[in-house]
Amino acid sequence: MARRGDVVLIAVSGGADSVALLHALHRLRARLGLKLAVAHLHHGIRGRAADADAVFVRRLARRLGVPMVAERVNVPQQAKTSGVSLEMAARAARYDFFVRAVRQCRATAVAVAHTADDQAETVLLRLARGAGPQGLGGMEPVSHRDGLTIIRPLLNIHRTELVAFLKNNRLHWREDASNHDQHFLRNRVRYEILPLLERRLNPQICTALLRTAEVLREENAVFDKLAETALNRCGTSARKFSVLPLALRRRALRLWLIGAGLDAEWLDFDAIAAVQTLAASQRGTKSVALGGGWKVIRRYDQLALEKSSIASAALWHLVIQPHRGIVKEKPTTPGRLPARATISAAAVGSAPLVVRVAQAGDRMMPLGMNGTKKLQDIFTNAKVPREQRGRIPVVECCGEIIWLPGYRIARGWEVPTARSRSLLLTLRTV
Repeated sequence: MARRGDVVLIAVSGGADSVALLHALHRLRARLGLKLAVAHLHHGIRGRAADADAVFVRRLARRLGVPMVAERVNVPQQAKTSGVSLEMAARAARYDFFVRAVRQCRATAVAVAHTADDQAETVLLRLARGAGPQGLGGMEPVSHRDGLTIIRPLLNIHRTELVAFLKNNRLHWREDASNHDQHFLRNRVRYEILPLLERRLNPQICTALLRTAEVLREENAVFDKLAETALNRCGTSARKFSVLPLALRRRALRLWLIGAGLDAEWLDFDAIAAVQTLAASQRGTKSVALGGGWKVIRRYDQLALEKSSIASAALWHLVIQPHRGIVKEKPTTPGRLPARATISAAAVGSAPLVVRVAQAGDRMMPLGMNGTKKLQDIFTNAKVPREQRGRIPVVECCGEIIWLPGYRIARGWEVPTARSRSLLLTLRTV
């Protein structure tokens, strides 16, 4: 992961995992011949708790004699401006920060504290979303993004081992209350789904998921080589793509889209299927929207990826009013405005609400239905034209879609009784 003399930038949030990573690398630095630096990003989300995290990390870095780079960004505002989810905006902000921090420290790699538990959760989440072999391979021990080398030294170590290491050495860390908030899908997997699978299906479910991910990563490396060869042969010719074997065609198209600038998170099964259909089309100029403002255009035999002009959240106005009880409106068409809904004030608490555009791969848990539903399926059932889907607003809280205007709110965010405190949301076009 690193060579003697390298400068490794350690991403430290203040939580147990990243603090354990910092202490471990600090103890090993002389043996490994590494120079260390700490990176801490304040996301502007958790108020005073996040301020305290920043102070804790700064004091820890000073005590260990490790230089630190810190920044503060307003992730909710960035999510609103760019029309993406809070989670995606936070991730983009982190990587942008890493680029600047690496340049400032002249670092060779960024070390992040993903654990074996994070890997198992990631594989299970991607399986539930219908990911292919690339997604089910999980996180790579060493990966590259935006010119950065990302290393994950703890990927084979479980969270309980890290906490035991900290306790045995009387080392302190910060607890993030949001890590136990089960409005976040990953936390539900961590505290509900995986324990249930351990009890009822396989006591070694984490080990099984990790083994599966490792096997798929090794096989993906082989298949990616084949796909790269096919991609070099096809170029951007729709006709050449369309005659490849199906599995190779999917992988080659995915590599082409990622190489052209599209985020891999947007490339679910439906997105790749839509591009395949476009490539097989026999007509002149056609296009397909992929979400996030991207579209693939076929001009006769040539495919091109372009950033389309989409409506941003700045074109919408969300009014939030304290209320009591429930306001019911008959569902019309997803995205039809103005629209009103009431949600539980207790469920929201002090968390920010974000308005953004719907994206490929988005899911929600519609009130009155079982399980989750893909927004693409909801749009299809409602006969929403594909070219309009990338302009439909959704309201998000804690990284979860809580309201699809014109359709319904999400389960878990409903107002319990007619006398419960609620928030009346009104969304309209500016």
